[in-house]
Amino acid sequence: MKKTVFYAIAISAALLLSSCYTNSNYEEQEDEDTLQLKEEQEDEDSLQLKNIAMKKIEEGSFKLGDDTKTVSSFYMAETETTQKLYNTIMESNPSEHSASPASGETQENRPVENVSFYQILVFCNKLSVAENLTPVYQIKNETDTSKWGNIPTDTNSDWDAVKEVSDATGFRLPHQDEWVFAALGSNASTTNGDYSNFYAGCIGTDNLGTYAWYKDNSNNTTHDVAKKTANSNGLYDMSGNVWEILWDSHSEGHMRVGGSFEADPQNVSANWGIPAKSGYADTGFRVVCAAN
Repeated sequence: MKKTVFYAIAISAALLLSSCYTNSNYEEQEDEDTLQLKEEQEDEDSLQLKNIAMKKIEEGSFKLGDDTKTVSSFYMAETETTQKLYNTIMESNPSEHSASPASGETQENRPVENVSFYQILVFCNKLSVAENLTPVYQIKNETDTSKWGNIPTDTNSDWDAVKEVSDATGFRLPHQDEWVFAALGSNASTTNGDYSNFYAGCIGTDNLGTYAWYKDNSNNTTHDVAKKTANSNGLYDMSGNVWEILWDSHSEGHMRVGGSFEADPQNVSANWGIPAKSGYADTGFRVVCAAN
């Protein structure tokens, strides 16, 4: 990100200059300038809302398979949706991992799971309203979830025909290209579209445990979000912990990506499908919104 590079250079220059002067007034001014630059960078790269923290993903291009993809800038949630946030918005917690968190961890900070695509549609629109943003999802020409009826527990053609309001400012599920681009971060390439050995933060599995909860280190359960190291975009758990549902369709339903606490290392970068009506105990989601 060009702005990030600029700010990093400016901060480094300020620190270098401060080491060359001994005047206390000058040093105090330099400290204030450095702090201001850091705050400006954080404001540019992050979106702090009432209920959720988002990271800005700058626009860019990358190769996925044989195709070159171009992604517009957007904001992505720093973490998978937590049980606390889901319960705050939906006044329920469908998670199967709803008790006995790991030592030193907090139940409400574990990712919500066992949620269906249909439930996520409602959550996104309700969260948008809670944050004074315009809802994205529209069913039968309505974005007001109170007019959608009960959340289906079986396949529903009306809910399957859900549309995205293109100019809405609220929350939605990531599209595949957005999610892959955000997960790859600095590993995204415009020349090589084979990411079979790439994970969210590392290449290969030698230090996968630094970034992901998976079969070898999870003790077969979910963990607090953001316990592992973030990737280069400042996003946590883009590999492991729980699978993340996307907007895009898959042969088995809606695509889910990123692997989970149960995944073998070779499957942490894979994608699978999940029916719109169903929730699985190893599958959650994170949200994105427009960067206007």
